[in-house]
Amino acid sequence: MTYLDHLLQPQLEPRTRAWTALPVAVKISMALNVYATDSFQAAAGDISDIIQFVVHHCIREVTETLYTRRRTFISFPMDRVKQDERALGSAHIAGFPKVQGGIDRTCFALLVTYHQSGMFLNRKGFHAFNVQLICDLRQHIMQFCARFPGHSHASFIVRQSSVPPLFQPGCQVTGWQPGNKGYTLQIWLMTPVRNPGTAAEVAYNESHAATRNIIKQMVGLLKQCFSCLHCSWELCSPALTMFPELWSCAACYTTLR
Repeated sequence: MTYLDHLLQPQLEPRTRAWTALPVAVKISMALNVYATDSFQAAAGDISDIIQFVVHHCIREVTETLYTRRRTFISFPMDRVKQDERALGSAHIAGFPKVQGGIDRTCFALLVTYHQSGMFLNRKGFHAFNVQLICDLRQHIMQFCARFPGHSHASFIVRQSSVPPLFQPGCQVTGWQPGNKGYTLQIWLMTPVRNPGTAAEVAYNESHAATRNIIKQMVGLLKQCFSCLHCSWELCSPALTMFPELWSCAACYTTLR
């Protein structure tokens, strides 16, 4: 809380001296409460005795302010030293050489209006954005692409993202990204061998799976820390999808806005 307070103070500081102006720490705590618990705006406001309209404004303000700071924390270092560090660290896991992080995609749930339901409905039966993520050995997010609805295929998303140009011959990044079988094999994207028939292919798949486990763990931790990204609330409340006037989940409402 102290770190976020100092980081966001210049942008979230009240622009009025009125006694009703909320301190930065209160704004951040309300936003974090909704992010972490997937609670309703009213419940978050009741903790501090603040009306729902003000709570919604605070959550939206904090969310947009954090988004403006994304490049401070999410970056893909391309200098040779960082590339060598990533390759060496990944090789220590299961012997897979020249790995420059793990790539995967996951669905972040959201509420949609009735006429948008088909576009955002994914294969698991809930509405979401299909988000592509890349992380390093320490599970720090290095790149993300969150521009496509839930029904989009993983191979389509990666082709439309900024990742492939980074690995083209003559570019700055040298190495591979291990991806699951939902991706198409490319010169920089290594996928598992389907139906392995030799000991070498079995060993390759085992090394590939162990190395790619980093990104799977990171996605799990992300959804565990921020319940607003999880789909459980939508699966338990299908009526919210049909009746937009019942929207109360501030984090997801802000995402769609």
